[in-house]
Amino acid sequence: MIKWNKHIDNRWKLVSVVISIIILDLLFLYYIKYKNQGLPLSDINFIYTGNLLNLIFVLILIVGIIFYSFNEKNIYNPRLLIFYTALITFSLLFAEFYVWVKIPVPDYFILEHPLKDVLKGILFTIYQLIVFMFISAVWITFLGRKELLILRTVINSIIIATLLLVVAFFHLSSDVEKNFAKNYTGNAKFVGVVMGAAVWSNNQPSPSLASRADMAAELYKNGILKKIQVTGGHAPGELSEAEVAYHYLKLKNIDSTNIWIENKTASTSEQIRFIKNELMLKKHLNNIIIISDSYHLARIKEICKFYKIEARFAPSEMNLSFDSKIYYRFRESIALLVFWFFAL
Repeated sequence: MIKWNKHIDNRWKLVSVVISIIILDLLFLYYIKYKNQGLPLSDINFIYTGNLLNLIFVLILIVGIIFYSFNEKNIYNPRLLIFYTALITFSLLFAEFYVWVKIPVPDYFILEHPLKDVLKGILFTIYQLIVFMFISAVWITFLGRKELLILRTVINSIIIATLLLVVAFFHLSSDVEKNFAKNYTGNAKFVGVVMGAAVWSNNQPSPSLASRADMAAELYKNGILKKIQVTGGHAPGELSEAEVAYHYLKLKNIDSTNIWIENKTASTSEQIRFIKNELMLKKHLNNIIIISDSYHLARIKEICKFYKIEARFAPSEMNLSFDSKIYYRFRESIALLVFWFFAL
């Protein structure tokens, strides 16, 4: 009896250490999410979708660890807990180390995203997949299925990630269909922010960028916008996305003095940060209309929630084929999941 109690005591000590490390990893992840977006921890909102997902999966993992460690089936293996705890902690630290060091990478683009941002997303995604594997390992073993454990954990992790992707896809599709309509009134009191998009050769706006600028011009000429803020820095030509949009708007007979240029941002989240820091906090402009394609606005809305930005949204009128709609929504679903989990 004494020997058994010593075993239980040692087991509790290890489980307590493991759970403490997992909780610290979660708190560190929250810190990373807000630090990377230039926001103070005082802005944290635990019921925001992404933060809530982080918390839910950690709670599922902790409950699984307790059930796994204190069951009557004699399946407890401390090395499994130590291995996965060390692995998730190392993967999270390595991902943040990559962000902190800012390792130089070639100036390539994948799915219209800079390679450095794609690598950042991959590293953090690996951390989350390992968390899913840890969850799968403890619950599968607890349920008495130890055969092909590694294969089962990998498959379960992929299934969890796929289900989350499906949820994100339908969430975006629902927002696209229901929440963005041009129902603005007022006497030119809004600032319209044109989100950056690709620039084609010879500094020509892509159809996406042109359609966003067209919507801004329409709202301006209808007396809804008093200023137009164009955004976007990266582009393969001589001019930035913002500069190309600026010249395009001038051709639409928009007074150039009413067009502001921001040509440093390289991602959607950076542009939302610009809106908050430069337009809302510095210039005290709170009547903002964000202009982009409908498939993009759904993710923008989620990022605005993270930043606690109250804005209106105007969809462009770009027509997409069915295949293009599926492609863009699939791409946005991946980007939304990455932002929900890691604020990237």
